[in-house]
Amino acid sequence: METPGTSSRFGAWRNRRVAASLAVLVASVLAASPGGAGEKVKLSTFQANLCCFTVYVAQHLKLFEKHGVDVEIVYGTGIQVANIMISGSAEVGAFAIEHGVAVSSKGQDLKLLVVNQQLPPLSLILRNDVPTPNAGKPYPQMVRDLKGLKIGISSAGASTDTVLQYLLREAGLDPKKDVNIVPVGDPSTMLAALKNGVIDGAMAVEPTQTAALHGMKIAKMVVDVEGGEAPLFKDFAYNGMFVRAAFLKDRPQVARGIVAAVVEAEQAINDPGRIDEIMQVGATYMKGLDPALLRAYLDRYRSIFRPVATPAAMENVNKLLLAGNLIAQPVPYDRIVATDFMPRDFSMPKTH
Repeated sequence: METPGTSSRFGAWRNRRVAASLAVLVASVLAASPGGAGEKVKLSTFQANLCCFTVYVAQHLKLFEKHGVDVEIVYGTGIQVANIMISGSAEVGAFAIEHGVAVSSKGQDLKLLVVNQQLPPLSLILRNDVPTPNAGKPYPQMVRDLKGLKIGISSAGASTDTVLQYLLREAGLDPKKDVNIVPVGDPSTMLAALKNGVIDGAMAVEPTQTAALHGMKIAKMVVDVEGGEAPLFKDFAYNGMFVRAAFLKDRPQVARGIVAAVVEAEQAINDPGRIDEIMQVGATYMKGLDPALLRAYLDRYRSIFRPVATPAAMENVNKLLLAGNLIAQPVPYDRIVATDFMPRDFSMPKTH
């Protein structure tokens, strides 16, 4: 039989246990919920480059935070973005999928979580004053007009370099002999090099070609890669979120949060009814780009922002790398893709 003293002591002990259990429960809920402090990760990506517009949208609209991830963006240029993540300076990298496949073929344990952009935001352009006698002819004949010209890329080994060399070979040209390939840096310096006549043309990465063709009107289109004019790139996986295999084992919920944020960002980009929100992202992350040009770009190309890497798309990535002798054999789909995390489909927004 309990005495009043023992009863009060038991009640106090029980209240403390209940309070402690509630504290643990609340802490766990807050850690797992959007309202709590998100798990911190560093993410390497490009600055003011439309290939990573999905990253900017997810960050600006607080979609990473919504899904429990506190993202610190680390910027780089060219191949440097991939190297930042591969070296361990960032846990997540948003870079060209071809680079992920290439380093995976050499034994690195990278895994592709989700696609930021399916088709490359690249276009082969030439200054207006450069003769193009093969313009209007079927692909790849128009590429033969590049013989003897100086063509800009962002950096050696970057996607602009890999894709340019692929197009040249398709046209029967030798990238090392028939064309002078010139690294000129990011979109702003690439545009300046084109304007000032340092180069005759470029394998341009957005927003370079949009600004050169429709803003400054100093260049003309040769091959619209992001529009699917080169057959290999009609079904492709261009830019995506990479992590190491150990990350998936150690932090699976963070990986799922990243995927969810990217999918939601791409839903927003593909929704014409949310264009004003998306334009605000552009104003913040694409400084210097005429808002009218960004809107025109999104109206034309928004559908390339989709999250799924299909086996056919990854096969074409392998074909690109094999053509340039950048890998010895194809990298299997399930070796490079995190199949338990990669979305299987993508529902377009209802207002689309």
